[in-house]
Amino acid sequence: MHMKQFETSCERVREEIFSREGRKYPGKALVEMELRPGYNAAKTKKIQPMLAVNEAHLIMLIEQGIVPVSDGRKIMAQLEAVDYDKYAQKEYTGEFEDLFFEIENELIQRTDGLAGNIHLARSRNDMSLCLDHMVVRSELLSLIELLLDVQNTVKVFALEHKDTLYVAHTHTQHAQPSVLGHYFLGVFDVLCRDIDRLTHAYHHVNSCPMGAAAITTSGFPISRQRVAELLGFETVIENSYDAIGDADFFTETASAIGLAALNLGRVITDLIVWATEELHMIRVADGYISTSSIMPQKRNPIALEHLRASLSVVKGLSDTVLEGYLKSPYGDISDHEDIEPILSQAIELLEKNYDLFNSVIGTLEVDTDLLSRRAHESFSVVTEVADELVRVCGIPFRQAHHVVATLVREAEKREYNLKKIDAAFFSEIYSQVTGVPFVADFTAIQSSLDPVAFVLSRNVYGGIGPTAMDAMFSSAKIKQEHWREWLSQAYENLEKADGLRNELIQKIVR
Repeated sequence: MHMKQFETSCERVREEIFSREGRKYPGKALVEMELRPGYNAAKTKKIQPMLAVNEAHLIMLIEQGIVPVSDGRKIMAQLEAVDYDKYAQKEYTGEFEDLFFEIENELIQRTDGLAGNIHLARSRNDMSLCLDHMVVRSELLSLIELLLDVQNTVKVFALEHKDTLYVAHTHTQHAQPSVLGHYFLGVFDVLCRDIDRLTHAYHHVNSCPMGAAAITTSGFPISRQRVAELLGFETVIENSYDAIGDADFFTETASAIGLAALNLGRVITDLIVWATEELHMIRVADGYISTSSIMPQKRNPIALEHLRASLSVVKGLSDTVLEGYLKSPYGDISDHEDIEPILSQAIELLEKNYDLFNSVIGTLEVDTDLLSRRAHESFSVVTEVADELVRVCGIPFRQAHHVVATLVREAEKREYNLKKIDAAFFSEIYSQVTGVPFVADFTAIQSSLDPVAFVLSRNVYGGIGPTAMDAMFSSAKIKQEHWREWLSQAYENLEKADGLRNELIQKIVR
């Protein structure tokens, strides 16, 4: 009796669902979950790539003698005559499964069925992934271009502060005197590595899956290399199964984006601390702060706070792309249709973060006098004192380290700052630790207490001294030129492919 009631209940549920959803494809829930968002994404980003793929594939079919020239001319003429702008304004109706079939239907109608041959030797499998490759390719170039602008702003800021004395931190504590430009040259190099990872991802994104068709290529004598050339791809994904099963162009890009967000987020964390009233190292421009609704003295660096949170969101989105593929099968699947929008969202949000960061750094003020005063009053310079003890007294560094550590502790007890360290006090501590009197010339020790001298002495490769800094600025310029040349070449390659394709189209249709 209970089982019969359960069956009746299930039947009622089924009928309710069929009544609401319909019995034919597509069900309304599927439309809202996937088909409508997919259609809207396609009409926004994929119409022009779809047209380019149609053009390139048709050119190849004509060149290979698969489609007669006369037929190819008619198809190409109508392919170019379609008003693609109207599709950007259309809404999903369910009449066609997706935008591809809707445009294909118009082409078939325009050519009395002849345009059906444009789909010879290809599938939505290879074509859909090819469109994703092209969309991500374009988004990556836009992101890299913006990142190069950010990197330049960071370099300019570093150059402005190449002599700005400050105390660098380790473990969030005062460590050694440095120059602020050195920190930002470090940030410049982090951005270089981010660019390197993004361009490496671009190399794999810029590989063409077309010609794989459903899985196994085709019995027609197609040229996969020609289609790739006409679409501006560097290479063809050789194995046809891999071409339609490839997902790591998504995941590699997501990984590079996640690391870029993480890296910038670490810098933002420093800047937020530097902007506190206690440190007061930097002052964020008025356009990027807010005040309190009740405390009129407040200058809240909200731009930095938004960057901190938003970059975490970018990292989360990139991780979502990786998670989406964690246990997906290796082959043609629909999963990428859900994952590609997440990757695009991550890229778009990272671009906004870069734009805001660029504006904040480009307008940032530094309290150089305060930073210099702190460097001259703190004990951050005493590493050099220990080094000088090794040089002038010939004692081992570990013993010199002990002398200086004791010196600092005793100075703090007596409320001495760096300027109060004189020969008598130093000799007292030296004798106390070593058991022998200090007989060397105190002048050398006194010189080592100067944070400016500390900076000027460190000209080892990559250091903070002026010679080392100049070398790094020269290196930064070379790196900038390299990546800008890379970007220019990438755009030029795509423009060259577009030009070649358009030239061939004109020869076909005239």
